[in-house]
Amino acid sequence: MERRFGQGVRPWLVGLSSLVAGLCADWGLEAERPLSGGTSHALLCRRGGEPVVLKVTPEPALAVAECAALRAWEPSPRVVRVLRADPGRGALLLEGLVPGTPASDGPGLLEVLRGLHVPAPEGFPPLAERVDFVFGILARRHPGDHSRAHEEASRLARDRVPRVLLHGDLHPGNVLDAGPRGPVAIDPRACVGDAASDAVDFAYLPGDDLERRVEWLSAVVDGDRLAAWCRVYAAFYPDHPAVRRA
Repeated sequence: MERRFGQGVRPWLVGLSSLVAGLCADWGLEAERPLSGGTSHALLCRRGGEPVVLKVTPEPALAVAECAALRAWEPSPRVVRVLRADPGRGALLLEGLVPGTPASDGPGLLEVLRGLHVPAPEGFPPLAERVDFVFGILARRHPGDHSRAHEEASRLARDRVPRVLLHGDLHPGNVLDAGPRGPVAIDPRACVGDAASDAVDFAYLPGDDLERRVEWLSAVVDGDRLAAWCRVYAAFYPDHPAVRRA
């Protein structure tokens, strides 16, 4: 939390136990165990015997944005559902996914992409802002000159292509197995822009040929644009065989 929000998050962390206790009392929850998270504190809980997930963040705007995106995707079975929200406390209550393990590779990933890319609603930031954010992370984690790739990614983000609601952080860890329901996306960082940009992490899944996977994903996104996004984001995947060969 301090890496993400700075030392100013400490007072929030001091009051976290009380915050969670209050939400559990208000929403009839029994906390079981913590879950991983980078911008929020997440807990697996029970409500009336059913599994649910409580998420709280020190930045309420993140909870507001996530809730708005999940509400926009509510008709789709491929996105986790919001059960309760308290924006003032930066809290969301989400359905629990069983078994909730990372989803396996396969046709279900294509269905996740299909279920996500609805017409863009108002109120979400453009993809170009997300591009700037992720290249800022890259600069901190892998110092070097990434300016050319950043410029090209910014250009791609501003191209005149159909604009859809994007997950914004669609890596394999954010797609969970929901049993008979199939794979379900969680933890969006929603923005609006080119659908192909959401498929890059799926293209770079390990142990496969990048070109073949781009061709496979072209069933649901523009393959040429996905290939272009894969090129500009290559520095994020330094250990992938296709990047090492290049």
